[in-house]
Amino acid sequence: MKEKTMRNTYIRNTFLTGMLVILFALPAAAQVSAGVDVMSRYIWRGTDFGNSPSIQPEITYTIGGFEVGTWAAIPTLGDPDGYELDWFASYTFETGAGDISLMIADYTFPVPGVGDYFDSDAHYVEAGLAFSNIGQSPFSFFGGIFVHNDDDNSVYLELSYDAEPIGFYLGMTPMESAMYDTSGPAIINVGITAGQSIKITDSFSLDLTYDVIVNPYSEDVFFLIGFSL
Repeated sequence: MKEKTMRNTYIRNTFLTGMLVILFALPAAAQVSAGVDVMSRYIWRGTDFGNSPSIQPEITYTIGGFEVGTWAAIPTLGDPDGYELDWFASYTFETGAGDISLMIADYTFPVPGVGDYFDSDAHYVEAGLAFSNIGQSPFSFFGGIFVHNDDDNSVYLELSYDAEPIGFYLGMTPMESAMYDTSGPAIINVGITAGQSIKITDSFSLDLTYDVIVNPYSEDVFFLIGFSL
């Protein structure tokens, strides 16, 4: 048990140190973007986190095909189950058949005021592979597997179709997973998303998003609305 704890701590510290080194080492030419989404709920892969409206800030650095950043979900009703702080990095290769992206993400769920962010058990690391612009079409595919702090090494697969201003997606896990609360292969995330931009002034527009999400396995249905700043 002690060896496992030491290994988990090493993996966590190596990942966080690496992300910080990347952030500070990025050249000044990197494109920096920041924004905030305000959502009526935080639904992740068919599961409601926090049962609360959620404020979701994000900061990303991009240079060429490389992107690194951080994202958070902050529940407005103070439910700690909906609080999340993530780091992520990806590199995208452009090919004649579409784009291929290699990804890694560190999901954490620290409880505000408790200070367990540096506890290895608060971190869940997922490695992912994505294909987009498949055959120059609106189809994309994502596959991810949890490689740290998940005994099931849970796998998530998602196929999406984005034909703005509307899109569709279908996500499933092919296995039993405590992460997704499934006893075997299951479809857990089916959705329709739409968006519109409302012009407020000549220099400011409000971007609205609407999502209808169904988790057939848990028999949950959600209707979300949000806006971006």
